[in-house]
Amino acid sequence: MSAILPKQIGTPEGESLFRQSEKITDLKEGIKIVNSLKETLDYYGGVGLAAPQIGISKKVFIVHLEPDKDDTGLPNVGLKAYINPEILDTAHETNVYAEGCLSVFYATLYGAIARSNCLKIKYLDIKGKERIDEIDHPFHARVILHENDHLNGKVFLQRMKPEDFSRLHWEEDLDIRKK
Repeated sequence: MSAILPKQIGTPEGESLFRQSEKITDLKEGIKIVNSLKETLDYYGGVGLAAPQIGISKKVFIVHLEPDKDDTGLPNVGLKAYINPEILDTAHETNVYAEGCLSVFYATLYGAIARSNCLKIKYLDIKGKERIDEIDHPFHARVILHENDHLNGKVFLQRMKPEDFSRLHWEEDLDIRKK
């Protein structure tokens, strides 16, 4: 299998981005989706990707966080798969940060979104073992919440406050179609 250009909002193929995803009942299917997500994320870049973004309405997403020399505060999560995730709790404390998405105008549009600083998540790992993680890093929590939104048929634009739409910004040089 090869990298799949993420589905885009506003296109017929992107309709899957607005559907509720179904639970994974066969772990082998989940692992196959994780591998497709990994290939796509490796090719196009980014810190996370959910199955609906590659046209599969299943409850699976991946996160890939590795600090570099310029961002030593980022947790070294590496590549992690979340199968059938369930957000158990989120912190009341939030932060506002610009988010973009590989499925929103090819990762060129960014807007301010408030997200919880911390969360608790239950999921299956790629071995089928149930896990519960407490995420206490605001950016790591943001990525998980963003990807989990995709499983519930939402994109970050739907989380924006109406008054913040005037501050959306465009980053044409980040267009993933140029890869």
